[in-house]
Amino acid sequence: MKKKMMMFVMGTCLVLSGCSSTAGKSEPVNAQIEKTTESSGNVENNTEGGDSSKEMVAGVCWYNFADTFISNTRQTLLNVSEADQTIKVMDADSQNDTSNQTNNMNNFLTKDVDYLVLNNINTGAISEICDQLKEAGCYAIFANTDSPKDEDFEKNDKLYLVSSNAPKSGSIMGEALVEYWKTHPEADRNGNGKMDYVMLLGIQSHYDTIVRSQYSVDAIKAAGIGLNNIGGEIVCDYSRATAQEKVSALLANYRDDIDAIIACNDDMALGAIEALKAGGFFEGEGQYIPVTGVDATVVGCEAVKDGTLLVTALNNPVNLAKAIYKVMYLTSKGEEVTTESMGMESVTVEGHRVWLDYKTIAKDNVEDANYDITNVKFK
Repeated sequence: MKKKMMMFVMGTCLVLSGCSSTAGKSEPVNAQIEKTTESSGNVENNTEGGDSSKEMVAGVCWYNFADTFISNTRQTLLNVSEADQTIKVMDADSQNDTSNQTNNMNNFLTKDVDYLVLNNINTGAISEICDQLKEAGCYAIFANTDSPKDEDFEKNDKLYLVSSNAPKSGSIMGEALVEYWKTHPEADRNGNGKMDYVMLLGIQSHYDTIVRSQYSVDAIKAAGIGLNNIGGEIVCDYSRATAQEKVSALLANYRDDIDAIIACNDDMALGAIEALKAGGFFEGEGQYIPVTGVDATVVGCEAVKDGTLLVTALNNPVNLAKAIYKVMYLTSKGEEVTTESMGMESVTVEGHRVWLDYKTIAKDNVEDANYDITNVKFK
C-alpha cells in the first residue's frame, strides 16, 4: 500500500521509562535476561526465516533495550513472531531519546510496515504521533505507555493501546505499606505519628512515574495514615545506581526519620536496599525499613525472598508481548479485538484499549512471578 510520509516535528519532549537485552537465545525466568544490549538505535531486522512475501511486517520501537522489563518483553515478542510467522517483527532501540524514536518511526514507515508498535517516550506529542500514523495508513499500537485520547481513537480505527494498568501497581505498593504500618508499631521510627517516606521517581513526567507515585500515596492516605515526604521529588530515572547514590545521601541527614521507601521500579528499589545495607540496616532489631518496587524482576524477587524488598508488582513481560502480538494477529485476520477473542487471563479490552493487570508479589507468593520468555503459545 502506498503511504504518505511526513517528517515528524517534535513537540515538547517529556521522557519515559519502562517500569524494567539481548537478542540471542532466551531463557526461562530463572535465568531471565538482566543484561544490557549495546545498540546504535538504528532499525534492526531481528527475525530470520519464513517467506517475507507472505508475512505481514511490524516495526517495533522500544524505548530502551537495556531496560530489564523491556528486554524480556522484546525477546518474547521476537520468539512468538518467529514461531508463528504470521507477522514478521523488526525492532529498534530508541535508547531513551525522542530523536531516536522519531528516526526509528520514520525508518519503519519508509519500509511500508503493516504495524507500527510504539513504546512511546514522547509523551507531549501523542496526538501528533497518532495523526502521523493515521496518514501512514498502518495499524498503530501504543505499547506499555500512556494512552492516546478518546478523540485520537475516534479518528483512527487502526489505533490500539496495549498496556499494563499502571495505577494498580501504585496501589499495590501503597496497600502493602498500609498493612505493614498497621501490623508493626515500631514502623513509626521517630514516633511522630506519620509515615515519613522517600519517593524514588523514574523518568520525570513519564506516565508510569506519575501514576505509580500518585496511587501509592493515595492508598496510604485512604487508610487514614498521615504522611511526610522526605527529600521531595527524587528523580532516579529508573536507575539502580542513581537510587543507591541518592538514598545514601538522604541517610546522612534523615537516618532516624525514614519509615518507608517507595520506588517506581525494582531497579531503584534495589539501589535503595544497597544504600540501606551499607548504612547498617537489615542487620538487627529496629534496623528494618520497608521498601517497595514494581516489575517483579528476577533480582527483585530474590530481594522479596530475603525480606529486604517488602513487595513488588508483577508486570508480566510475557503477557505483554503476547497481547501485542495477539492484537496484530487478530486484526491481520480481520477479527475483532475483544476480551473474549484475546482469550488471555487478566487481560480486558475496552474499545481499542487492551489492559493487562498487575499482581501483588510478596514473600508468601513469590513463585507466582515465574514466567518463561521461551513460551511462544499465544492462541
